[in-house]
Amino acid sequence: MPTTLFVLVNALIGAFRLVDHVIALTKGGPDNATTLLLFYIYETGFQYWDTGYAAALTVFLLTVLALIALFQFGYLDKKVHYR
Repeated sequence: MPTTLFVLVNALIGAFRLVDHVIALTKGGPDNATTLLLFYIYETGFQYWDTGYAAALTVFLLTVLALIALFQFGYLDKKVHYR
């Protein structure tokens, strides 16, 4: 179970880091169909040069990821039995 907890937390964080595939393949796709939050942050910061808003979105993303990871640790750590 400790390994499963580690893999779940890392998989969640890795799922939000898939911005390079969107940039390389579709650049947001037709009618923003493949726009992810991290890609939106990238566009806001580097294409529209609204760095303050991009920084606020980054802090929001980090807060959401931290809360989800803490929830996973709090909930799944009760089921972990160390010997």
